[in-house]
Amino acid sequence: MNRAERYFARAEENGGPGHAFLLEGEDPGALLETAGRIARRVLCEKGTGCGTCASCRAALSGNHPDIITVTHEKPDTLSVNEIRRQLVDDMEIRPYRSARKIYLVPDAGKMNPQAQNALLKTLEEPPAYGMILLLADNRNRFLPTVLSRLVVLQADEAESEEDGGEAAGSSRLTGLLRRLQTADAAELAKAASELKAEGVSAEEAFELLTYLWRDELIVKAGGKTKLHFPEAADMLEDWARALSWKDADRIFTAIGEGKAKLKANGSPDVVLEVFLLELRELLRKA
Repeated sequence: MNRAERYFARAEENGGPGHAFLLEGEDPGALLETAGRIARRVLCEKGTGCGTCASCRAALSGNHPDIITVTHEKPDTLSVNEIRRQLVDDMEIRPYRSARKIYLVPDAGKMNPQAQNALLKTLEEPPAYGMILLLADNRNRFLPTVLSRLVVLQADEAESEEDGGEAAGSSRLTGLLRRLQTADAAELAKAASELKAEGVSAEEAFELLTYLWRDELIVKAGGKTKLHFPEAADMLEDWARALSWKDADRIFTAIGEGKAKLKANGSPDVVLEVFLLELRELLRKA
C-alpha cells in the first residue's frame, strides 16, 4: 500500500475523505491503478475495497457507473471542452448506485489554463457526492489557485516505518517557522543541521513545506478545504494577511526550486538556509 492509499484508508476510518485530490507519481499506469484501487475502496459496500461485493466487482470489470475516467483526444492537451463535458457538467448528475461519484483524470497535468479554470468552481463548490482524483507527474503543472484546493498525495512511494514521524517532523518545522521573523542569519545557518539532528532531513523539510504552503494558499484564498496542518492555521492566517499573492507564488516556486536543487545534489544545509532567508525577508518586508 502506498502513501496515497494509506491516506484514504485512514480517512475512511475517520469519517471519510474530502473531494479533490492530486495523485502525484512518475508512472502513469501505476497512477491509474492506484486511483482505481482508491475509487474501489471509497465505493465498496464494506468500506475496504473487498473485491467481492457488487460495487467492487463492477469496478474491477470497468463497468461501475459512478467511476468516470476523463479522456482526451489530442495527445498533449486536455481541453476545456473535455473537462466541461466529461466532468463539470456530468457531476451535476447524481450517482447511479453509490453514495459518491468519482472522476479519475489521467494526464491531468495536460490541462491547459482554460481547462484548469473551468474546473476551479467545481473544486470550490462540489456537490457532496463528488470526488475528483487528478493524476499527474508534477504538481507544478497546475495553477496555484487550482493546487491550493487539492490534497496532494504521493502515489509512487510505499509507506515506510518513518511515516509515523511526519507529525513530529511538521511540529519541529512549524516551530522553526514561527520563530523565523526574529531569527538571525546564524540561527538559519544552523537550522538544517538542527532539524536533521531531530530526525527531519532537508528533503523531508521541503516535502513538509510543500504541504504547508498548499495550506497557506488555501487560507489566503479563503478556501474551506481541510488543512493538512491545522495546528499551524494561526501562523498561516498571519502570513496570508502579510504576503501578497505575488509573494505567495514566489515562495511556492522557491519550494519547488529547493527540491530540484536537492535532487541535483545541492548542499542540503545551504539549500534550506537560502530558502528560509528568502521567506524571512518577505515576511519582514510585509
